[in-house]
Amino acid sequence: MSVKKLLTLPPNLVKNFYKLCPEYKDSEWYCDSDPVDCKLGSGAGTARIVEQWQLNTGGEIRDKKIIIHAGGHSRRLPAYATSGKLLTPIPVLRWAWGERLDRNLLAMQLPLYEQLIYQAPDSLTTLIACGDMYIHTNCRNIPTPEADVVCYGMWVDASLASHHGVFMCKHNTPARLDFMLQKPTVTQLSKLGRTHYFLMDSGVWLLSDKAIRLLSEKSKDVQGDYRFYDLYSQFGCALGDNPSKPDNSLSELTVAIVPLTDSQFYHFGTTRELLSSTLSLQNLIYDQRLILRPDTKPNPALFTQNCIMDSRLSECNDNVWVENSHIATGWKLTQDNFVTGVQENNRHITK
Repeated sequence: MSVKKLLTLPPNLVKNFYKLCPEYKDSEWYCDSDPVDCKLGSGAGTARIVEQWQLNTGGEIRDKKIIIHAGGHSRRLPAYATSGKLLTPIPVLRWAWGERLDRNLLAMQLPLYEQLIYQAPDSLTTLIACGDMYIHTNCRNIPTPEADVVCYGMWVDASLASHHGVFMCKHNTPARLDFMLQKPTVTQLSKLGRTHYFLMDSGVWLLSDKAIRLLSEKSKDVQGDYRFYDLYSQFGCALGDNPSKPDNSLSELTVAIVPLTDSQFYHFGTTRELLSSTLSLQNLIYDQRLILRPDTKPNPALFTQNCIMDSRLSECNDNVWVENSHIATGWKLTQDNFVTGVQENNRHITK
């Protein structure tokens, strides 16, 4: 079964994506950007890229497809704004086998998304995900039920859930969505915990053709033009047995919640998160018998890749990221340094 990959990217990256990633240049890939003069949101953005993909390639709505949204300006991750968050280079994990030295966030994300859509019922044709996160899982078989919308959730602490979308499911029907909330307080979750389980929204959803058609209708105004419509805060909050934002036109959609057990969620939306998430991934395993690289870094929060380091780093260098750069002998890096794209130089810099 062929699965199409549809990417929403920054406009400048759309023009150069296949030059930067020649391995993706085939009939399974399609990339586009949202209109520069109109903010669409993840809901309307989904509907529009499906429509554009159909118009430009002859694809059909029933085709299996993965949609990854990564079209933001990356203001909080400026070092990789021009190439887009999806192409952010991620260091090789010291405990993992068979990783490419030039691996990026997109390459990390795809295996799980392909696994989910291959294992899903034929009625679920569209997987939607965000381009600034990664889910690490040890699950090899994730059963997916029949429904119009399947949302993958994660068991987390209330303090973390309060910063994200949250699925609320009654204790007696834990696989059914009762309602969805956006960034509920810890106090709210505590009170609701008497009758409900809560799972944090992973950002990975599967939709049927019926759900995609309704999403497209909600994404357009009366003139048929696309408008802002968010998949999570608008479409999602209108779903469930007792939706938090009811919408009669969506009330017939069935929704199932699937927990991603034995999984961890990592966000790569900001410079600080790129550092902290990469550190957490490196430290998933401490068992030295399973670590492939026996060398010990001076500081665990120190990452260098594709670079020339003429300046020595030590245990004092905490939260340092150096990529695609030449760090001359006159450089003195300290803490919380993020360096990329520096050409060969003779500068004297202390930072």
